[in-house]
Amino acid sequence: MQVIYHHQEVNKKIERGIALGNFDGVHTGHQKLIHHLLQRCKLKNLQSCVYTFVSHTMPVINNKSSLQYITNIDQKKKVFEDLGIELLVLDAFNKALMALSPEEFVEEILVKELNCKEAVVGFDYRFGHKAKGDPLLLKKLGEKHGFKVSIIDAVKIEEEKVSSSNIRQYLKNGDIEKVNLFLGRYFSLHSKVIHGDARGTKLLGFPTANIFIDAFQLIPKAGVYATLVKVGEKFYKGATSVGIKPTFEGKTSSIETFIIDFHGDLYHEYIEVYFVKRLRGEIKFSCPEDLVKQINEDVKQVKNHLQYGLNVLK
Repeated sequence: MQVIYHHQEVNKKIERGIALGNFDGVHTGHQKLIHHLLQRCKLKNLQSCVYTFVSHTMPVINNKSSLQYITNIDQKKKVFEDLGIELLVLDAFNKALMALSPEEFVEEILVKELNCKEAVVGFDYRFGHKAKGDPLLLKKLGEKHGFKVSIIDAVKIEEEKVSSSNIRQYLKNGDIEKVNLFLGRYFSLHSKVIHGDARGTKLLGFPTANIFIDAFQLIPKAGVYATLVKVGEKFYKGATSVGIKPTFEGKTSSIETFIIDFHGDLYHEYIEVYFVKRLRGEIKFSCPEDLVKQINEDVKQVKNHLQYGLNVLK
């Protein structure tokens, strides 16, 4: 998959089918849209393209602080590539782009720059100055400029609409199993292992891998989770703690994982932590010994759930 960061750099001679949207999470609703795009591109011999932005559009539109994202850019790239997209255009959503009217956006970017012959959008897609453009207007403009527009309805799971906002709320509530159901995959964090306070190794006897937390990355509710941990190309079972470590009077959130049956130094290496199930909330223990007892119990629960409940990594 080719990745381009400025729409002006795209080869204008290639005819394309284009999926449009923010795609935060690239959830099952987004995936339905992408699958439809790929079918249309195959039918009409078009290059499959996703046109989106490096950062979410809402903070710029609302003039507010940045919105925390479900899936960072690197993970988005991987999901789009795995789905079979050929070209990903990651534009900068700035004041100049925001000032374009819906008609100008279609004519200047979709038609002249991206050579759009097929567009696929969600039912709630908005575009152009003050988000005045909607899918019906895009259809009319498509008829004018010679490209077809497909509008994809919402996906529902268990009678609930799949949306990025719903997934964000489930993450905040710690309902990781619902998050995974809506994403169509395990929610994961891919980040660098950093130095922590070393209590896991020196005091508790459970060495942990602490990962860097991007301030704009939405993380699950504080608690302990059964996780899968990808180190290099190998997967391990993990017990992951999210929170401030109240037993030790912590003040800032951290994410640390005891990687079961792993031995080695991971500092400054990148790992990916896949959240499978929330085991319990965050607890303040009266002494480290009580915490150690609970960690032993957490590890047993992780093994039971991943080995016998999911039948993975036996």
